[in-house]
Amino acid sequence: MKRLIFALALICVLCAESYGLEKRVLNLGMLEKLNSTEEQFSQEWQKSFAPNNELLEVRVKFYPNLNGLQMALNAGEIKHIVLPEVTAEYLMNQNPEYESVLILHSKGMGLAFGFRADNESLRDKFNRAITSMRDDWTLSALEGMYLARAGINPPKPVEFAKFDGADTRRGTVCGQTIRAAVTGDLPPVDFIADDGTPAGFSTAVLAEVGKRLGVNIELMNVESAARSSALASGRADVVFWYEVVKGSATQPDIPEGVIVSETYYDWEKFIHIRRNPDKGKSWGWNIFSRDFLDFYIHN
Repeated sequence: MKRLIFALALICVLCAESYGLEKRVLNLGMLEKLNSTEEQFSQEWQKSFAPNNELLEVRVKFYPNLNGLQMALNAGEIKHIVLPEVTAEYLMNQNPEYESVLILHSKGMGLAFGFRADNESLRDKFNRAITSMRDDWTLSALEGMYLARAGINPPKPVEFAKFDGADTRRGTVCGQTIRAAVTGDLPPVDFIADDGTPAGFSTAVLAEVGKRLGVNIELMNVESAARSSALASGRADVVFWYEVVKGSATQPDIPEGVIVSETYYDWEKFIHIRRNPDKGKSWGWNIFSRDFLDFYIHN
């Protein structure tokens, strides 16, 4: 009898240990990358950012727009959403149930204007405008006005200059109209108000570029997943943002047929956001937690 009891106890211990060693899966949601699959990006993300633990598997699911990303989080389809720091701060200030779980430090990320590969001349003109805006601190001033305290003060629409007639003083035809696609999927950097009007940092930057080039900027709204199709179809001459991984030959968000400008906005932190209906009740750090993966996955 004693032997039987011992054997049963041993089986229970082994089962418990086996359960404890079971691989955990963390489902993350991100805005769709236009030059990568979910499987490819999941592998790269795990190599770059996940803890060095063979018991953790990261699965990234892409969503075509920010609204779809939030709906998936609220429905429990994904555990966390991952966004650049300023957009994460915006969402948390706008949604009382959202809170940060992790801050991940990247080697350097940026946003750049995107163009068709056969439109290098327009790309080069935008580069000159970006350089001049950086040199005279205009870009820094626009960041201060539109990106500080993200989500607390709603950004306002920006008035665009209008140019008529032919004037080649700026190296382009004055009065030319350039169609620029904005998404609203990276607020407050790329922001569209509730009434559908583009506003904030994206419009301010584009308005300043138009002013310096002497061209008219016409805005059009597309979701982030449709950026490249807007370019390829000719509906847009420039897309406000593509995500750039600095110093890397691999660019998950920049597909073949698209060329990009210099970056006009840079960041080095991604933030994981989760939904917590009990936000406000401090959960804190528990140093006695048996397994960090439990905290990472279940909290």
